[in-house]
Amino acid sequence: MIAPAFAFEEQHRAEGLAARAEEIATTPDHPSAGSLHLYQESARAAFETAAANAVQPDEGWRS
Repeated sequence: MIAPAFAFEEQHRAEGLAARAEEIATTPDHPSAGSLHLYQESARAAFETAAANAVQPDEGWRS
């Protein structure tokens, strides 16, 4: 099953991109400030991809 592994990798990548975006956003005159929107968009896309490929828990517990 490749989807869960891919989802895990994308989640890890998204978290790294989000952390980098936060670093850029909170550092005055950061050299990558002009690319901040690209980091943010890439993080959002990676989070979405991770969610789309994650194995969802069984909903059979509902009564």
